[in-house]
Formats: sequence, structure tokens, C-alpha cells
Amino acid sequence: MQWRDVLRQCMPWFQVCYYQPNKSFLVYNNCLRLSILNRNNKADYLEELIKERRNTKFFKNKLIDKQLLLKVIEMGIWAPNHRMTEPWTFVVVSKGSEEREKIGNQIEKLANTLALNKNKETVKKSAKKARMDFTNCPCIVYVFSKTGKNEEETTENFSSVSISIQNMSLFAWSVGIGVGWSTGKTVKVSNLYNILGVPKSSKIVGCLSMGYIIKKPEILPTRRSSHLDKIIWK
Repeated sequence: MQWRDVLRQCMPWFQVCYYQPNKSFLVYNNCLRLSILNRNNKADYLEELIKERRNTKFFKNKLIDKQLLLKVIEMGIWAPNHRMTEPWTFVVVSKGSEEREKIGNQIEKLANTLALNKNKETVKKSAKKARMDFTNCPCIVYVFSKTGKNEEETTENFSSVSISIQNMSLFAWSVGIGVGWSTGKTVKVSNLYNILGVPKSSKIVGCLSMGYIIKKPEILPTRRSSHLDKIIWK
């Protein structure tokens, strides 16, 4: 299938988008499938996607379409999970919400506390920036894992949720959305579980900052050491 054939097949969907804007996500979804089918080798596309994806927190000042965000999260629940425990919980903290502001203020306080021995003015500016970066992010999603019946199941659940985040990150990148996976100050603020209304028995896996990518980074082949150096053959 050539690109002109893809465009020809997409035309009816573009017309739907023009006359019925509420169906724009349906248009995107169908055109995306056609564009993927146009690739001669899906394995090559997947390899390219895996190598190109980057953890990023530099986004356009634009909210993510709700239907597209739901699609990203849906990709997460297709991660393997032993015994079908489906251990994930996703908490979307909307921009401008009371919860976002509360957590942002806690992040600023925590940043000030962790850097008491540094220049006060520098620390103050850095802490304020941390709060602003969090509150201004287009989309914040906290991801939690359920505690299992025993230590083994709890570990399996946590691993499954980690894979879930990778699923989300890869799909998001493929549609122009970047994901920054953080386990720093954003997950260490006091009273976080109460603010989000999540059971304290849950284990936090990370805070995902999400938004439309400003510019995809150049792929540098020297960024990773060779996989051959990481393999032990027996």
C-alpha cells in the first residue's frame, strides 16, 4: 500500500472530522491504523519506536484530548499480569484542580526541606520552579499497584504495573505525546494518599507527567552500552 492509497482511504474520515468535530478521535484512530499497515515491516516500526522513545517533561502548552488520554491508559491495562490480578490504579490529576494545587505546594515545601544547606535564594527559586512545573504540566497521572495476598504477589503486581507504564509510554510516543516517569519529589510529598483518595495499602509506582512533544530528540547510538555486555551465557 502506497501513501497516496492511505490518504485516499482516509479522505472519508477527514470529511467526518470536518462535519462532525466530536468524532475527530475516531478519524485519528482509523488513519493511524492505515498508516501502520502501510509500513512494510511492523517489527522495524516497533524497534524504531522503542529506540526513539525518551523520558521527557518538556511539553507544548496544550491539554491532551480526553479520548486520546483514555486510549493511552487503555494500552496500559494490556500489560501481562500474573493470575489476572489487574493490579493497576490510574489517578488523573487535572490541571487547575484543588488536588494539583495541594500537591504542588507540598512539592515546594519538600524541595525547600531537602536543600537546607544550600544558598537560600537559589533553593527558594528551585523549589518554586518545581511547584510551577508540576502545576502547569498539561497532564499528571499517578500510577499505583495493589498489594497482593503475599510478598510474591505484591512483587508480581508491581512488576506488571511497571510494564503497564512502558506500554503507555510507547503508545503515547507513537501519537506525539511524551511521558516523564518520576519517582522523586512528586511521589514523596506528605499526605499524598489522602489527597488522591487512594488506599494506603497500595504501592506507588510513579508519577507520569504527560503532554504533546515539542520536538522529538535525535537518536544517539552511543547513549546505551551494548546489550552484548549485559548477557551472561551458561
